[in-house]
Amino acid sequence: MEAFQVGKMMRIFVDERDRRGVQPLYTAIVELLRKRGIAGATVLRGIEGFGAHNEIHVAKPFSPTPNSPVLIEVVDEEERLRALIPELEAMIGEGMITIEKISYLRLQRS
Repeated sequence: MEAFQVGKMMRIFVDERDRRGVQPLYTAIVELLRKRGIAGATVLRGIEGFGAHNEIHVAKPFSPTPNSPVLIEVVDEEERLRALIPELEAMIGEGMITIEKISYLRLQRS
């Protein structure tokens, strides 16, 4: 049995409608993370949530302008995650970033 390692997870909260140029902001963020050699990232669409303006954001099927909350989870060493913050601040108009302690087990095929 493998031992779990201690690491950090950054969570980035944005909205589905947020853009960086013509592409979704979450796509631009994932591309930045990949270019910076970050260990891993996953984008999750939320069902419902609210943020700074206390406005409820809901995933509505068939809506012409969906605006679901979007969560990007990023796992790496704390120093590498913190080094991203200035670039992320420049990209994100409104949102939130958290960094949390995690325990993880890396599974790989040999």
